[in-house]
Amino acid sequence: MPQAEFRVSRFEFRMSRTALALLLLLSAATTNAQTPPAGRERPIQHLIIVSIDGLLPSCYTNPDAHGLKVPTLRELARNGAWSPGARGVVPTVTYPSHTSMATGANPGTHGIVANGPWDPLRKADGALRFYTEDIRVPTLWDVARAAGLRTGLVYWPVTVGARATAIVPEFWREDATAEDQKLQRAMSTPGLLEAVAARFPGFWDRFLPPRVRDEAAGDIAVHIIETVRPELLMVHMFDVDHWQHNRGPFSPEAKEMVETADRQLARIIEAAKTAGIWERTALAVVSDHGFSPYTQRVRPGVLLRDESLVTLDNSGRVTGWKAWLLAGGGYAYVYVKDPADEKTKHLLLNIFQSRAGRSGTGIGRLMTRPQIAADGGDPNAFLWMEAAEDFGITGGYTGDYISQVGFAAQHGQHPARPEMHTSMLFYGPSIEPGRIEGARLIDLAPTVAPWLGLRMEKAEGKPLPVKLRAPAH
Repeated sequence: MPQAEFRVSRFEFRMSRTALALLLLLSAATTNAQTPPAGRERPIQHLIIVSIDGLLPSCYTNPDAHGLKVPTLRELARNGAWSPGARGVVPTVTYPSHTSMATGANPGTHGIVANGPWDPLRKADGALRFYTEDIRVPTLWDVARAAGLRTGLVYWPVTVGARATAIVPEFWREDATAEDQKLQRAMSTPGLLEAVAARFPGFWDRFLPPRVRDEAAGDIAVHIIETVRPELLMVHMFDVDHWQHNRGPFSPEAKEMVETADRQLARIIEAAKTAGIWERTALAVVSDHGFSPYTQRVRPGVLLRDESLVTLDNSGRVTGWKAWLLAGGGYAYVYVKDPADEKTKHLLLNIFQSRAGRSGTGIGRLMTRPQIAADGGDPNAFLWMEAAEDFGITGGYTGDYISQVGFAAQHGQHPARPEMHTSMLFYGPSIEPGRIEGARLIDLAPTVAPWLGLRMEKAEGKPLPVKLRAPAH
């Protein structure tokens, strides 16, 4: 259970002038050119990362086309560094994407390869990959904490169990009640949520997992900025994602949530000014995936059932399996239980290669293990499939192969698809304005870590060419 983290004073070491000179020489020789000087010479000493789940790049590249009232995003794009659309990861869903932002690594490397856990017998009851211990490489908050920096995490995915100065981890149940607020308080920094509720009337009405309103995330972020003044703060807001799933991108409901998120960004900037840290702060605004509309869904699991690759009891629950399908909207992974089971592998290839790309099958592109690994997906999967146009992929092994859906849009397709591209902007007194080409989600951590004097040793991304300038005094 996360506990409050208290900063301790730095140890003071006594050394000879010769030893000190040698240490400084070695430090200068090994410092990466992308890393700004340490201490107060760094123009950026505070970093705030805000993820607006599902925010489409056109919300800031062309807001007038959608009638959006987003003065903050307009300002960020006008006077900050911005990407017209960053490439996501395989798959383009929330938990793998946010972990890639936080680590600079692909899902196949950091281990959060899907939203849902490894659960062939479906015993997890809808749980997601909430737990930070499952991340295999260092995160931004790990590296910052190890360097003695104050850290804040506000509903960032895969942070249950993370250690930070101030934390409210993302955790929820589908059938949540007010009782779940007690669990959330127990997992959060002691006293933090109570302090936020005392300061912002109506907070508990806005904070009821899984419906944590963006205003509630803004309340927590503002309070942490003004009371903790963290060097690193990471905030996740997902009302935009929720309404784009339910009503579609740029529906009236989705546009209202984009404008709400824009107001939270303004609050966060104002809080940094109130706290007296804005002149040394950089703000990164990102999203995790795009969206595509669909009206039909395909259930490939029924094909596995028909070929006796899964066995079910009378209630339809899985009792045994040779192949398992993990579906996530725009994509699905297929796993083989026994790596030596060539018969099952051959059968799976026959089933899906004959359908991939064919009209009416609901299945678009198909990737095998070497292709999956090359694209940064789960190297343990045997196949990865993408939903065809106007289709989503759903799990389960009973029911119709193709059916209608009650949602409007989904994501998960290959990150090369333009509609899956993500948002990425950098803004602050030290950020030079300009357009950034070729950005990827895995480039976020290695870009911003050096601004705080940090290194992401396991990152697979590269620093983006965001130019810094000395802040005005």
